[in-house]
Amino acid sequence: MISARFAKWNLIGVSIALTILFLSISPTAEASEWQRFFARLHPAYVHVPMGILLFGLILTILKALRWLKDGDNMINIALVVGSWGGLQAIAAGSWLGQLSGYPPDVLFLHKMLGYSVTLLSAVLVYVHFKSPKPALVHGGWGILMLALVVGGDLGGSMTHGEGFVTEYAPAIARDILGHPDPMNERFELSTPTLTSVYDGIIAPIFSQKCTSCHGEDRDRNRLRLHSRESISNHKGDEPLIVEGHPEESLLITRISLPEGHEDQMPPPLNARPLSHADVELLIWWVAEGASFDALIADVAIPPHIVTILEAYGLSEIRRGIFALDVSLPDSNAVAALRLTGASVDPLTSDSPFLSVRCGSNAKCFSGDELGTLGPHIAWLDLSASTVSDSDLAVLGELPHMTRLDLSGTGIDGAGLSSITDLEFLEYVNLYDTRMSDDALEHLAAVPTLTAVYLWQTAVTPEGVLELRNAIPEARINTGETN
Repeated sequence: MISARFAKWNLIGVSIALTILFLSISPTAEASEWQRFFARLHPAYVHVPMGILLFGLILTILKALRWLKDGDNMINIALVVGSWGGLQAIAAGSWLGQLSGYPPDVLFLHKMLGYSVTLLSAVLVYVHFKSPKPALVHGGWGILMLALVVGGDLGGSMTHGEGFVTEYAPAIARDILGHPDPMNERFELSTPTLTSVYDGIIAPIFSQKCTSCHGEDRDRNRLRLHSRESISNHKGDEPLIVEGHPEESLLITRISLPEGHEDQMPPPLNARPLSHADVELLIWWVAEGASFDALIADVAIPPHIVTILEAYGLSEIRRGIFALDVSLPDSNAVAALRLTGASVDPLTSDSPFLSVRCGSNAKCFSGDELGTLGPHIAWLDLSASTVSDSDLAVLGELPHMTRLDLSGTGIDGAGLSSITDLEFLEYVNLYDTRMSDDALEHLAAVPTLTAVYLWQTAVTPEGVLELRNAIPEARINTGETN
């Protein structure tokens, strides 16, 4: 039979042992071989006392329902064994934490909940003798079980991934435990036009898998991966990252080694290897130049990387004008423009941007006729119209224009000075105009151009060569076979 004296000394002994473990096992120390062996038994040390404590809870419930007349001694034995079993689990878990590979904040909270469960078990034995009031006893059991469940959830998250315990739990349980969908929370993919590949995708991988050993507080093998500066300034016998060449990068080589290899990263004794998806994302980043500033929306994303990122919540990437927040055009202004004989159509059914074709009469292109539609006009077709160079000044009022067709008009290009500030302009058709070399400087000042048509104009080969040198990414079509 467990006595009140035993309960008191049991509480004192457990408290002293917990204090010794807390003070003597440093989270940043290096575990010895025998400690590593003991640490790997942590799951067994955890599950055994958990089962014993659950047995004690069942006896307590049966006693409260008056289905068990005398079970106090068995309940107390379960609590005593559970508390000392918890001490073994804490020691093993603390040494397992030294092997790293676990998020420090989650590991610390998991550890504190383990301490709480162990101490509460000893406290409950003492309460049974000192103040066995049902409300106090049942409240203590409730707190103990809550700490056990939350601590188990954190342990499952660290070893099997976030949300492992609550994956199939009812919605209310997921809300209480604070587990949003981890697939949509891991990376920052909601603003691909503003977020860099490094900040949104690569840094989270390093933070979750690497920085517990190679971070601000620890730098095994003199390697830190917690910041841009630490990665860029790494000095080693082999290059950590060779921009554009993942096959020559030590980082990619180490994370791609077979599981169990002595040089594999993370080390097989310390943590689970990176998932295939994480390895593919890191290879893609290095292959694209390992830039710290390139935006997600601006880099080439191969189909298999698109599939991976879509699984993590990446939606369609809107680029150029389609990434802008522009309201729908005024329907009255659209109707008024159509009365001039212009063809006015939205680019897509739900797009705020318009395609406008004026026809042979350039009347629709006057500033008065455009009204409030300037920010909405993306495609403007003035081909074979009576537009003149002086009329082109209005182009500066179309900030989101991407395509301009002036083919078959009488312009000489002097009026194209108005397009130099259009930051989205990609296509200009000047076929069959009086365009000359003098006016090519206006096109050269638009770096976003990808296609320019100069067939049957007065431009010279020398002028075209200068233009190609000014905007090398653009295709300059002069009607000749290159």
